Amino acid sequence: MKHIIYTVCVLLIGSSCKFSSAVAQSTPEILKPPTATFITETLRLTHCESAVYDAKNDVIYASLIGGTENGDGSIATITIDGTLIDEAFIGNLNDPKGIAITEDKLYVSDINELVEADLKTGQIIKKYSLEGLQFLNDVAIDSAGNVFVSDTGTSKIYQLDTDGNFGLWLAHEDLDRPNGLLIQDNMMYVASWGSQPQGGRVSKIDMSTKSIDSVTTIIGNLDGIRPYDQDRLIISDWNSGNIHLVDAKGQTQQVLQVGQSVGDIAYIQEKKLLLLPMNKQSRLLFYRLEEKVPD
Repeated sequence: MKHIIYTVCVLLIGSSCKFSSAVAQSTPEILKPPTATFITETLRLTHCESAVYDAKNDVIYASLIGGTENGDGSIATITIDGTLIDEAFIGNLNDPKGIAITEDKLYVSDINELVEADLKTGQIIKKYSLEGLQFLNDVAIDSAGNVFVSDTGTSKIYQLDTDGNFGLWLAHEDLDRPNGLLIQDNMMYVASWGSQPQGGRVSKIDMSTKSIDSVTTIIGNLDGIRPYDQDRLIISDWNSGNIHLVDAKGQTQQVLQVGQSVGDIAYIQEKKLLLLPMNKQSRLLFYRLEEKVPD
C-alpha cells in the first residue's frame, strides 16, 4: 500500500522568460493581472499532479499518482486541445510527481526515485535513488543538462549531473520544504511548501554560490512555479487553490482561484495557455490568460 501525498511540481523547458532581469527592467507601474477564461478540461486523470508542454511534439505530459497500489501511477499524454491520447504513456510508476523533459528524455520524481525515460517510446531507461530520500517532488534541468529534484520531506535538493552521478546538491533549512523548481540562467527559483502553518514562500538560489534569498514573504503551501513574462512568475498554492503572479520585488497578485489541490502548473507563453493539474479532482484544467486593456 503506498502513501499518497498530493503535492508536486514541474518545469516548463525552453522558456524565453528571464525573470532574473526583471529588477533592472521594473518600473513603478504595477502591472495588472490577466483575465483568466476557462477553456476546457481533461478528465480520467487519476490524481493528476503535474503537467509539462513539449513544444517540439506539441503534446502535454501529465503525471498521474494513481490509486492505492504500487505501480498504478503513470505519465499520460494529452493534446493541446485537451484530448487524452494515452493514459499510461509511461506506466508502472508509484506516485509520480514533477516532470522535466529534454530533447529525447523525460525525468519524473517517484517517491524516492528519479526516473529517466525515453521521450519517444515511453520506456524507462534508468532509476536513480539514494538512502535517506523521503519525498522527491519537482524536477528541473539547467542549460548544461544537469537534472535537479527537490526533496520536500528533508528540505534538500539533489542533482543528476551529465556524467550520470546522482547526489546531494544543497541541504539548508531555508529551503523550507522545497516543492517547485525553476531554473533561469544561473538562478534557481524555489516554491516552498513551508514548515509553518501559513505555508512557504518563493526563494532564489545563486547556483554558483548556493546562497539563498527570499523573493516573497510567506504566501501559502506553494507547488508549481513557471515563467509568466519577463517581469513575473506564476505560482500555484495547493491548499488555497490560488494562482498568483510574483514580480522581482516579491509583490504578488491573484489571478484566479480554483479548488484545493492545484498541483504543478504549466504555462505556455506563446499560446497564453495555463494548465492546472487538479489532484483530488483527477482532471487537468485549461485556462486562457489575456492581459486587460489599460483604462
